[in-house]
Amino acid sequence: MRFLSKAVSVSNKTLPCLAAALFLAASLGACTSSPSPLPDQLSAEFQPGLSLDDARKKLAAHGTTFSEKTASECQTLVERSPNVSQLPPQGGPCLFGKIPLSRSWYGGKSDVILQLVFAADGRLVDGHFEQIDSLL
Repeated sequence: MRFLSKAVSVSNKTLPCLAAALFLAASLGACTSSPSPLPDQLSAEFQPGLSLDDARKKLAAHGTTFSEKTASECQTLVERSPNVSQLPPQGGPCLFGKIPLSRSWYGGKSDVILQLVFAADGRLVDGHFEQIDSLL
């Protein structure tokens, strides 16, 4: 009988711990956001040959925060910070940007980052679009 009462006592203490562990596991599982279709949509939308002006308009329509670099600034970025640039310069300007996707109550956020590279004639040569998830 004494053994049985200790077993019940242990399980009474274990149940709240188990419930807390399950809640924590479910919460951490919710921390990862599902992949957004936006990077694929942007890849389809920003096709080679698109003009720089049209690219700016499309980025503004998506609520993109972006910076435009000259051809020499693009080259300098690659030389000084190769991790910043996913695509090599193509003789024209390049654009780097970010589109916010979501923020969560636990401090996580999800954004699409992008890089567009243009030829000297101002026509898009290539683009890179990637979803980045992070905890603050």
